[in-house]
Amino acid sequence: MTILPVIIFILVFVPSIVLIVSMPYLTKETISFGVTVSAVQFLSEPLRQMRRSYARISAILHTILFIVGILYLIYSDEHSKQVSWIIITYALAMLVISLVINISYHLKMKSVLPTLTIAPEPSIMTVDTELPNRNRGLSNYWFFIHVVIMVVNIVFVLCNYDLIPDQLPIHYNSSLSIDRYAAKSYTSVFMTTLIQGLVILLFLFENWSIRREKQQVREDVTYRRAWSCFMITASFLIVILLAVGQLNMISLLNINFAIPVILIIIAFIILYALALSFWAGQVESRLERSADSANVRPVHDEDKWKLGMIYFNRKDPNLIVEKRFGVGWGLNFGHPVVWLILLGVIVVLVVVR
Repeated sequence: MTILPVIIFILVFVPSIVLIVSMPYLTKETISFGVTVSAVQFLSEPLRQMRRSYARISAILHTILFIVGILYLIYSDEHSKQVSWIIITYALAMLVISLVINISYHLKMKSVLPTLTIAPEPSIMTVDTELPNRNRGLSNYWFFIHVVIMVVNIVFVLCNYDLIPDQLPIHYNSSLSIDRYAAKSYTSVFMTTLIQGLVILLFLFENWSIRREKQQVREDVTYRRAWSCFMITASFLIVILLAVGQLNMISLLNINFAIPVILIIIAFIILYALALSFWAGQVESRLERSADSANVRPVHDEDKWKLGMIYFNRKDPNLIVEKRFGVGWGLNFGHPVVWLILLGVIVVLVVVR
């Protein structure tokens, strides 16, 4: 077994485990395991113990699963399908464990809440009328740079089309040996370009949604700008990554150069997301806040959140919303456009595969 799959495995999943284990400590002081509480209740000893218990159980289970996954990778053969199935199975097991823990602690939180000291209802912050006029995120015009990169790549490939071999390598095993080819055609050559375009549209939509989604407090502006910067930077790097992969696939770039570049880009995106999550927390919870912002109720009604994690509100025009359980942004599954987008993503994945 070569070391590359193990490196990728560690690079992708270790930061994910760190984020999962730390989740209770990144949350707002008005939300505990997806349930609305007061700041006084959040800091109470029972909830402190729940957070410690959540972190301890998550760390133990995910560490055991991670060790098992690593051992399977190390002792597996170099057949690409076996390596792929190990990683897919591990990712699914990781997701199931996280969901089970999250749901169990959400239900436990709801049962514990009536026993906590009753604190004064948190005040509802009046929305600053100047906020809608402020820049709540980076402009979508930044995505023009992504388009330029994609167009330059298209022109370069077209200019060198005659140099592209008749059989294109489309898959490598863990030893970086080619194990699958596709006949040369405009479809096979530019399939990666299509994915680049979809990535740009997807992240542009996310950035637009972040700027558009309703907000409550001044600190929310900083939070949105930070995630907007991440969306633009991450999508730019993914476009570069796909361009490098395409040039390698059509033998216009050496694989010994392509692999390190791809690994560096993946590592940077993952570490950037991890650093941003710890810096900002859940809905700006770790940013320096005004005295009143800690008592602001969540924008979205609690009864619209299923198990504290899934937002479903047909009356809310927002397509994405700030998460209650976790960091970053989630989808409004009550909006029909979200289901159309998910269907489109599934179709693209099936076609590409």
